[in-house]
Amino acid sequence: MAFALALAFLAIGAMGYLWRESTRRLDQRLDAVAEGVAAAVGRELRDTPDSGLRYAAAETAKEWPSNGDAFVIVDGLGAELAAVGREGEPGAVLGAWTQAKAPRFEVPHEGAALRASAVRTSLALDARHAWKFGVVAFSSTEGVRADTELLAGGLAVAAPLIVLLSLAAGYGLAGRALRPVDTLGNAIAAMAPSDLSRRLPVERSFDEVGRLAGEFNGLLDRLEEAQRRNRGFIREAAHQLRTPLTLVLGEAGHELSASDANPERTRGALGRVRVAAERMRRRVDELFLLAEARSGEPVRLEDDVELDGLVLECTDLMRARATGLGRSLAIGDAPHVMVRGNAALLQEALMELVENACRHGSAEAPVTVSVHPAGRAATIEVSSAGHAFALPVDARREGERGLGLTIVQWIAGAHGGSLRVTRRGALNVVALELPVDAAPPPSPAGAASPARLDGAAALR
Repeated sequence: MAFALALAFLAIGAMGYLWRESTRRLDQRLDAVAEGVAAAVGRELRDTPDSGLRYAAAETAKEWPSNGDAFVIVDGLGAELAAVGREGEPGAVLGAWTQAKAPRFEVPHEGAALRASAVRTSLALDARHAWKFGVVAFSSTEGVRADTELLAGGLAVAAPLIVLLSLAAGYGLAGRALRPVDTLGNAIAAMAPSDLSRRLPVERSFDEVGRLAGEFNGLLDRLEEAQRRNRGFIREAAHQLRTPLTLVLGEAGHELSASDANPERTRGALGRVRVAAERMRRRVDELFLLAEARSGEPVRLEDDVELDGLVLECTDLMRARATGLGRSLAIGDAPHVMVRGNAALLQEALMELVENACRHGSAEAPVTVSVHPAGRAATIEVSSAGHAFALPVDARREGERGLGLTIVQWIAGAHGGSLRVTRRGALNVVALELPVDAAPPPSPAGAASPARLDGAAALR
């Protein structure tokens, strides 16, 4: 439709241009005829000055070549002196000339307009011979109209043919251009949701279809990676919950299979079930945090957290847990330091570090928590005795310690800080370093950042 409309405007413009050019050329020819007749009358007057203006006009009309020119010669008052043209045309032109204000005008005459061009001349040979006369050259516009109608007829026939041929050619070219898109569509339709390893063919990476295929392959890479992380998360969740769940089922089955009632045995079994349930609840909480870390959602850092108060609170909350594990807690240096962050996550991180030190450390030294400000950063340190270990920790080999430290490292990264493990004499020192002033700017979408950990694998 747009092409046909443009073609119609082009045809109208072409016909308008032809009409204007033909009319301009006709006016030029009429001007030349009028000036030529005026010059011829002037020559007759110079040759026979005593014969008069009428005689000179008649002689000019009689001697003018029979080439189809038409004109009227008039005197100074507008009276006709001589004329060349078909019957009726000179009178019609002369009548319109008296009313015309411009040197060029048109006169309607028997269905075809007459185009006219007039010149006025004043000729003075001497004091006794001075003449004023005018010449009006005219011609029918039938030729202009015929040419325009011929062009219009040709365009009326050619335009539909051009549109039809263009549609056919455009359909063929569009089909050829869209063939790679059909190929991509068929390749996409053949992909199964469970198998994201297939990729689209990229024949020409520099064109639009090639770039589209490349972007889609990139999306498949990200989806495959997300699918791999989800499967790994499910396996890790099952691994973390299997041990306490097996313990609960074993204790319950053993107690139900007992033939006699023993309150002490039952109380001991319930205690072990409770411990396993607590471990399972903690593992579920940690898995929720790990799922949040893997999702890449930004962490809201809107709390003003006093690190000395955080140390006091977490130490108090973990004191009973440390006693149950046969460990003692101590608070080292804890000056007043405030950071901007997420209070709940920082509490979870510190409690996880204390829990990890109590479970895996030895009783040779108390688990000590301290705060050390250093310029624009502050460090929370948890020191404990025990076998040396270092980051990165593989959660699948280290069990609970690996998962807990994975979560702590994600929390540290989300706050723009870091987690490191050092050996200080006979003590393991786990240091959580946090910036004091402000939270780090958010990472660009899709970029690797500490807040997008892939479980324990990210720590490797």
